[in-house]
Amino acid sequence: MNGLNETLSQTWLNIQSSLFPWLAEELGPKTEKQQALVTTLEIIRIEEFITSSRGFPGRPPQDRTAIARAFVAKTIYHLPTTRALLDRLSTDSALRRICTQRA
Repeated sequence: MNGLNETLSQTWLNIQSSLFPWLAEELGPKTEKQQALVTTLEIIRIEEFITSSRGFPGRPPQDRTAIARAFVAKTIYHLPTTRALLDRLSTDSALRRICTQRA
């Protein structure tokens, strides 16, 4: 249990000391929801679980990492439907950049 606490503590220190200042430069001031989303994405590292695919013939490849990050955002933002998520992504450029940012 002590090792887990140490790992989480170190991760949080990294998020606060390097990631948040960098994001503030890139996106400007962040809301509480944006900070919660960035923290969650940094901790779960969803990119490591997404396999890359080139798509099927006649179908363009999609960035599955951005899609997965957007669905994490849907949960953090308490959006009831995928349509609500798509509407939010189309109007919120900061959220869109967080979801498409490569780790």
